[in-house]
Amino acid sequence: MLNDTGATLSLVDRCVLKRLGRSSEPLYPYEGLVRSSSGHKLRIRGWISLSFRLGSVEISLSVLGAFGAVIDVAERSLTLKSSGEVLPLGFTMVEESYMATMATSVRLPPRGQALVGARVVGDVTDKAFVLVEGSLGLPPTLCVARTLCTVEDGRVIVEVCNASTDEYWIRKGTVVASTSVIPESAFEPATAALGGTVPAESDGSSGASAMSVSEKCEEGVGKKVKASKPDIPPDKSD
Repeated sequence: MLNDTGATLSLVDRCVLKRLGRSSEPLYPYEGLVRSSSGHKLRIRGWISLSFRLGSVEISLSVLGAFGAVIDVAERSLTLKSSGEVLPLGFTMVEESYMATMATSVRLPPRGQALVGARVVGDVTDKAFVLVEGSLGLPPTLCVARTLCTVEDGRVIVEVCNASTDEYWIRKGTVVASTSVIPESAFEPATAALGGTVPAESDGSSGASAMSVSEKCEEGVGKKVKASKPDIPPDKSD
């Protein structure tokens, strides 16, 4: 059963109608066209209208109290009292955005996709990490994958897909994507992002335990065991 909520489409087992006691109701004729990911037409028997009641999913502050969480708004962090773990809150804002245009003309067959090179319009730093997203001016049937990419000589790799049943040409210079520069701080550990460091043990117990573990590993890796000579049957010996 295909569930169309108006915002998303999802497949639901037809047994749901039996559980709701509406499996015997007649279905209205469906005149639309729905295709699978392979492009084949789906055989739809009909449609029926179902009403859903959404329950409350609000989470109160009692959940934070159960875990002993303390929120620091100024530092944008959440600290768990039980473990002392500090979690960052919020997200890293994107600093710069640039358009990306096709470096060459590309022909996409129906239901086809390709990896193409695109030129970044603007002065972007080489080796920078960027988030590649589809441009708002593209046709609905031309899709661009949302990926992370590294800028090489002012170029990025863009994955484009033709979702239509017709051949599509993307001309050189067409704006196909927008690239947003991701700061290096987004890839750093949480402790480094908050400006803190991992506390070291004062008594040196952690270093001793780490040394003992490494010594055990070296003993297991470097040890050589002499294999015993296999038994050879009398009829096979020279």
